[in-house]
Amino acid sequence: MIAAFRALHPSVRIRLLTTFLSKVFGTTVLPFMGLLFAREAGAAVAGLLLGAQYVVQFVVGLYGGAASDSLGRRRMMVWGEAIKVIAFLVMLLAALTGQLLWPIFAALLVLAVGNGLSGPAGEALLIDASTPDDRAFMYAVNYWGNNLGYLLGAPLGALLFGNHLSVLMGLLAAMSGVILWVTARFIRDVHRPRPRHDRAPVGVGALAASYRQVATDRPFLWFTLSGVLILTLEFARTSFLAVRLDEDLRGGQVQVPLLGELTFDGPRALALLSAENTFLIVIGTAAVATFLTRRDPRRWMLVGFALFGLGYSAVMLLSVPWALLLAGVVFSVGELLYVPSRQAVLAEMVDPARRGAYMAVGSMVFQFGKLLAAGGLILWPLLGQEGLVTLMLGFTVLGGLIGWWSSARVTAPGAQAAAAD
Repeated sequence: MIAAFRALHPSVRIRLLTTFLSKVFGTTVLPFMGLLFAREAGAAVAGLLLGAQYVVQFVVGLYGGAASDSLGRRRMMVWGEAIKVIAFLVMLLAALTGQLLWPIFAALLVLAVGNGLSGPAGEALLIDASTPDDRAFMYAVNYWGNNLGYLLGAPLGALLFGNHLSVLMGLLAAMSGVILWVTARFIRDVHRPRPRHDRAPVGVGALAASYRQVATDRPFLWFTLSGVLILTLEFARTSFLAVRLDEDLRGGQVQVPLLGELTFDGPRALALLSAENTFLIVIGTAAVATFLTRRDPRRWMLVGFALFGLGYSAVMLLSVPWALLLAGVVFSVGELLYVPSRQAVLAEMVDPARRGAYMAVGSMVFQFGKLLAAGGLILWPLLGQEGLVTLMLGFTVLGGLIGWWSSARVTAPGAQAAAAD
């Protein structure tokens, strides 16, 4: 695996490293923002403030994606990282002065702008500087880094967020400065934008023209819909599944050898499944990345979809601890297979001249997946638990079929060279 990592383009290696560092330090603070806002202003206001941040990031992301096609990936990434440094410095100042709510909310909006500029450009850079043969491996490493970063950062944040917020903010601001320097110093563009004198300004008209092409690419839009359907199951973990486990396991007990009888309620079951999922991804990514190298990503994407859907559907029905853990293994293996495979397929589907715009639109799967998952709570009283699980299985089948059909033009790595021989 180390040799394969070294074989990646230097800009890809730097991007994977900075993404990992950003995840480690970001998860010490950012996942707890909702808790901070709820404490300061109540749950309803917290939801509105976080929602405003997501909207800003999505809108700016549309601009950042198209602008990276015109102005270059590195420029947009440097701009975005510089804005993020400003946001984290404002957060640090707020933590030091004790004025938390509105200064930190303003800083989160600034952070959303930075993420919107740098995110699509960074995703497009990974495609620019990779080949079909190494993309599944590259995305598996990226996925492993994100999960390991969460595993390292979240516990530290949980320990220090309450009483040492300024220390965490200081670490986050310092690391953000390091990431800015590394990005500006070592990232190199593979995508070459048009010469300055031949460029149209990146205004409303240019944005409309860029996304007009994306909107007419029907296979890509269908593939995006496939991702929305599959990710609905993923985000059901924090909506329907969390509520279901809390109701069905309330006051539950489990007999553990050597430890005796322990409480096994909904929150503990959900925490156990999340820990199991993260652990399996961290230890299993190397083997899966090696396995997927030079294999047909479409085929293994479909296998991953099937295992993911079956495992999650079982988790939504089961209440016995060992059965839940076994189902967790199944959906974790499915997740390990489908995430890098789907990203490799997506990379082959986008127009090289408009990769930033395509990646900005492709990120919509997360927002719409969360929306559909939240809708499961509304449908639960109407469909019942078994009916909702059946609907989720239907999403899995439909998402898999749409994903397979819409990506038919993607060939397996090495297939063209083999055909030429």
